[in-house]
Amino acid sequence: MLLYLHPFSQDENGAREAYAKGNFAEILLFDRVIESTVTLTGNIETAMRSLVTRTAISPADSDRKIKHLRLGEIHGISGNLNTQTTGDNLSEKLYDIGNTQEISHRVRYDYLTNDLAFEVWQGKDRRDSQEVNSWAIFSNSFYNIKNVVYNRNSSSYRNFAYVAGAGEGANRVIVTADLRQPGEERKELYVDARDLQQEDGNGNKTPLETYKSQLSQRGREKLSEFRKVEIINSGVDSNANLVYKKDFDLGDYCTYINTEINIATDKRITEVMETYEGAATELSVTFGTDEVSTVKQLIKREV
Repeated sequence: MLLYLHPFSQDENGAREAYAKGNFAEILLFDRVIESTVTLTGNIETAMRSLVTRTAISPADSDRKIKHLRLGEIHGISGNLNTQTTGDNLSEKLYDIGNTQEISHRVRYDYLTNDLAFEVWQGKDRRDSQEVNSWAIFSNSFYNIKNVVYNRNSSSYRNFAYVAGAGEGANRVIVTADLRQPGEERKELYVDARDLQQEDGNGNKTPLETYKSQLSQRGREKLSEFRKVEIINSGVDSNANLVYKKDFDLGDYCTYINTEINIATDKRITEVMETYEGAATELSVTFGTDEVSTVKQLIKREV
């Protein structure tokens, strides 16, 4: 954990109060940008690892290297991509890419080697509709949740994108990205992607079909920022039947049931906030994504 806030106060009676706040080591990746045009193709896990390697582990400019950062385990995550990026923040781009396929990344501290291991990962499916992993059911009936704030909103939802790339007028390359469910009405979004160039700095031209695939990937990334909102912020009783890090963790797909407000839904855990005060530990868990959470803000951990 990296501490970034540690205020101290003392009142007129001499009572002192201090607390610390910080983020997990993934926050280090926000300190790097993708300084030149990079094309990523093939397996999504391999591509994300390659992007981190060239930007923060073994960059051309050794001064950009993040100390102690290395590649961690390969988890065999499937899925392909074809995208191009220039000038984006490294961590934001990783979240953009991963969010299209419900995966994320982490920087895990290795106590044995004093290294920081970058890994692409996906939470476990712990819904009550599957039989592979143990279930994680959060419910007032099980007395493992406390307070709750629930929000549902589809006013900003979009499911179909026109993505405009290089070219002018009638010669501009335009593709579509369609994420509609069967029978769903079209809700359109226009994406200006002229920053995705069909030629590299040496004048080499990308094949048209490959370029269209890159534009389509950009469309999916943008549509992921306009999802339907259904988010639950809930306190979790750390002394109840489910143990954090053992029975559930960040990124896991879980079942949430609250009979008092008639909610029964399956959602991924997108944020966990741990608060330590004396000997007491408080857990606040976010299920789902809200409208103000961009892809860059997803699956980040704060203590």
